Amino acid sequence: MPSPIRTRGALIGVLVAVLSPLTACDPSCQRVCRKLVNECEGVETPRLGQEDCEAWCNNQEALYDEWNDTQLRADFSDYKQCVVGEECGAIEEGACYDEDLYAF
Repeated sequence: MPSPIRTRGALIGVLVAVLSPLTACDPSCQRVCRKLVNECEGVETPRLGQEDCEAWCNNQEALYDEWNDTQLRADFSDYKQCVVGEECGAIEEGACYDEDLYAF
């Protein structure tokens, strides 16, 4: 019979393995905005500071959730993944642009 500590450790390992991809799929608004506002100097965010950017981003997510619009929510998630994953130069050139999505 396995020890409770070993079983608990195995269960935690399985949960981390299963849940990690889920949390990695949708970058936080804080992370996206940190990149857009603070790291990518060439990306135009004339009206946004870090806090404003996060507020707009979170509001946009909440709106899509309120509408139960899974396609817009998925597109917004893809946009955030793109921003986090792309180089600043590619973002400046429009690599993450989606004409059907209003990106705060």
